[in-house]
Amino acid sequence: MEENKESYKQIFKSTTIVGGAQIINIVIGIIRNKVIAILLGPAGVGVAGLYQTIIELVRNGTGLGINFSGVKSVAENNTDPKYVAKTILVLRRWEFGTGLIGMLVVCVCCNFFSNYTFGNDTYTFSIALVSVTLLINAVSAGQLAILQGLRRIKEMAKATLFGSVLGTLISLPIFWWLGISGIVPAMVLSALGSLVVSWIYARKVITENVRLSLSETFFEGLGMAKLGFFIVVNGFVATASLYVIRVVIRSHLGMDSVGYFQAVWIISTMYISVLLNSMLADYFPRLSAIKHDKDASNQLINQQLEMTLLVGTPMLMGMITFASLAINILYTNSFHSAIAILKWQMMASFFTFISYTVGVLYLSINKGWYAIIIETIRQGVYISFVFFGWNYFGFNVLGIGFLAANLICLIFGVYSAWRLNSFLFSSVNIKNVIILGSFVALSLACSLYIEGIAQYIVNSVLILCGSTFCLYRLNKLLDIKFWFKARFRKS
Repeated sequence: MEENKESYKQIFKSTTIVGGAQIINIVIGIIRNKVIAILLGPAGVGVAGLYQTIIELVRNGTGLGINFSGVKSVAENNTDPKYVAKTILVLRRWEFGTGLIGMLVVCVCCNFFSNYTFGNDTYTFSIALVSVTLLINAVSAGQLAILQGLRRIKEMAKATLFGSVLGTLISLPIFWWLGISGIVPAMVLSALGSLVVSWIYARKVITENVRLSLSETFFEGLGMAKLGFFIVVNGFVATASLYVIRVVIRSHLGMDSVGYFQAVWIISTMYISVLLNSMLADYFPRLSAIKHDKDASNQLINQQLEMTLLVGTPMLMGMITFASLAINILYTNSFHSAIAILKWQMMASFFTFISYTVGVLYLSINKGWYAIIIETIRQGVYISFVFFGWNYFGFNVLGIGFLAANLICLIFGVYSAWRLNSFLFSSVNIKNVIILGSFVALSLACSLYIEGIAQYIVNSVLILCGSTFCLYRLNKLLDIKFWFKARFRKS
């Protein structure tokens, strides 16, 4: 029992370290998004979102997931200094090479991207210019992967935080000065700022001197590329789906509606990534280290899932209840068309918490094909919902379809984990999923079907009940009450 409690404490500690930095990132993001929405309007937000989607699409197609697989390679043998030094050198070289290839691909295809994405070739030069961020971000991601693989979570969190701060300080004056024309310069200079910060922290990692020829680097990195291949295809499928959906929105409703969808996507991913990135920072290396012990890995998955649900559910309920306020704070009144979509996506995120936590198993045991298949199913369902449900649900199909896709993805994901690793939910997690899922579903129903002040009263009561349940369970796992008493005595 005591060993389990220590595991929960380690999970919570890593989550709070990275999560704290992520929360500050959110505050910074709120300021940045608000200013961008005011200065650029929905159309400007839509243009920026399409640029970013193009970059993400190519990055997922050419990056080979080296930063993710590099974390696993470093984590598995981080007690061997020579191995670590060799892995870090290979990781850095492959990140540079894949980033360079991505940049060249965008430059070659910039005219195609401009015509297909925007309907004309006006944006050709801008897309070619923004391609340099692929190289910059690849190198920066490699630096952060080194810190994560070595379990230097605090340094990784600081690098991410200060990179975000510097990027914001660089980009906002450019938007104020140039407006929509400043989107590309802001993206490039922000990426450079993040690279500088990640380098400052990564250079503190002292390794043995190793020499590798380019051919040795290539063959040594093939292992990373093999695992990374699954991540690449997985990410490419997801990004390609979003790219198609944004183009569909533009063709149906125009660039303003692309901006509305982009706003919702930023909000939902921004808040959910706080928990998921915090979880992944320590969870993936730990799970990789015990991949050969099915009982231990399944126990860790259940522990991580329990912690994720208890910490994340009140956040989802709050976002559903105050979606309108969130849109007003983060953007402007002109983005109100996106409120209902945001609520549906927050409900879908409850299933994402579960499927994401379980899905890390595939990569830790080198079964990435399962992740690809499940992600393809998810995006296939999502796109099908958007195409065939548009006439019936209208713009809201973007949220409803996302919920349906995530629910189906969860079913396939849990079944696959059972087949691969004999994974089963613990009895505690079965209760948590039923109870907390009901709280989130009730919050969604109230926010959609109850109007006025009554909606906020009912949902506030639900949030209070849900949060009390989560706090009670967390106290059982972490002795929060004892921790506060100890702190009080010291002060």
